[in-house]
Order: sequence, then structure tokens, then C-alpha cells
Amino acid sequence: MDIRELKYFIEIVKKKNFTLAAKNLHISQPALSKTMKNLESELEVQLLDRSDKEIKLTEIGQLFFVQAEAVLNAFDSLKASLYDQSKLNKGEVIVGLPPVIGSSIFVKVLTTFKESFPDIKLHIIENGAKMVEHNLYNGKIDLGVVIAPVDENQFEYIPIMEDESVLVVHHHHPLAQREAVSIANLKEEEFLLLDKTFMLHHHVVQYCQDAGFKPNILFESSQWDFLVELVAQNQGVTILPRPILSRVENRQIHIIPIRPNCLKWKVGFLLNREQYVTHVMKVFIDHTVRTVATCE
Repeated sequence: MDIRELKYFIEIVKKKNFTLAAKNLHISQPALSKTMKNLESELEVQLLDRSDKEIKLTEIGQLFFVQAEAVLNAFDSLKASLYDQSKLNKGEVIVGLPPVIGSSIFVKVLTTFKESFPDIKLHIIENGAKMVEHNLYNGKIDLGVVIAPVDENQFEYIPIMEDESVLVVHHHHPLAQREAVSIANLKEEEFLLLDKTFMLHHHVVQYCQDAGFKPNILFESSQWDFLVELVAQNQGVTILPRPILSRVENRQIHIIPIRPNCLKWKVGFLLNREQYVTHVMKVFIDHTVRTVATCE
């Protein structure tokens, strides 16, 4: 049994099909089938149930799959650490970044990082925070940037900055005359929120429920600027992080603080506790924290 066979086995399980797995692995389907039969013969167990069109794991196969993934992850971490020591400020890092965060604080981070570390390739994948967590857990990205709180039993969290989320209303809205509002004041409002892939969506819903009511969500979007435009047309109210609104110039909207400040906007890095943190990952984390601190 070798690493190649483990990779083949894991790909078959994920695709649930020999043909699709073989295509992804760039080998022939008969060769892949033969490799799996040889592996099962060597281990003297049946790992795969081939009785249906969709490949399934046997009971022993499920146990083997968990261990195989752990071994493969450990092998990849070992390779990364060896490469890391030999290359230092060379390599690449893949970062999952929600658009609502990227547009507000990461423009300067990305441009200055490229200038300071031209030999490090930076790949940005834009997704909502929920998808960032999913991609990090599955090894599709190296780092995630999310809004706290997070599950710190599963992930390591490194704070970047803290601000607050605020209420955005039409300038003729009755609440526009107030210096501040509470969550309870919004019980009768129609909400325009970022969709469920964003942590802020879940935070707003939770705080409304804590205040004794279920928010009336009229519309959801992945585009914060679209929500602002809807508010400007007096279609409802929204809650957004204050930093992203600093660049908005629209006289039809009014921004109001929420008190008590229950909707803090805490942004930080998310790391998989099972993953090796490479030198280039540390470089990007340190650069980001320093750059954001100088902008505050």
C-alpha cells in the first residue's frame, strides 16, 4: 500500500464512480479498478461496495476512508513543511475571502502584499463565510477570513480588526431622526439582508430572536451595494458593517448606530487546526494584521 493508492481510493469515494474518478486522476478506468482490487487483496478486506451503479463504502471501508484521509493530510503537511524550509518567501497561499470583507479592508492589504512579496502567489476565492469554513475544512483553501464568533474547537482564530455593524434606513424613515436604535426597535421593520452564506445574516437573525421577535426578511442578496440601493428606494432596512459604508455616497440613506452595540464586526483569520501553517501563510497573516492596524 502506498500514497498513490490512498489518493486513488479517496477520489473514488468522493466521486462515487470509477469513471469520474479515473478522469480526475488522469488514468484509465480499468487501471484504476485494478489498483483498487490489488489494494483490497493486499489488505484482505472489501473496501468498496460495487453492487450498485453508485460506488459505496463497506463498513470496513468507512473506517479505512477516515484513516486514509488523515494519512494523506499528514503526508501533504510533511511535503509543505519541507518545501517551506527550502523556499521561505516563495510559494503560494490560497485565501477564502467574503466579498463584504474584501471590499472594505483588503484592497490595500492585497496591493501592498504583492509589492512586498512578489515571489508569493496569492490566490483569492470569494465566498460567504459559511462557504469559507467549508472550503477550509475540506482543504480547498489555506486560510479563511471570517466574521467572529467561530467554532474555535474546530478552527484556530486570529483577530484582524474590530468595528461594528449599523442600521441603514431611507432618509425619510421614522427612525432616521434617532441618534441610535436598539434591536427591539426593529420588530416591525422589513429587513434586506446579506444571504445565508454570510455570518452577518445569522448574527442579525439571532439577535432579533434574542430580543423576542423573528425578523421579517423581505429580501436576501450576496451584494451589499445592492441592498444599499434597495434601502435608498425605501424598500426596507438593512444592517451592514460600518467600514464598507464609508465609501458610500448616497443622500437617500441614513446610517444609525445600534445600541447596545450587540452586533460587533470582528474580522479575523480562520485556520484549520489539522493543517500545517506554512511560512508564506504566516507572512500573509502578519502582513495583513500590520497593514490593517495602520489603516484604523
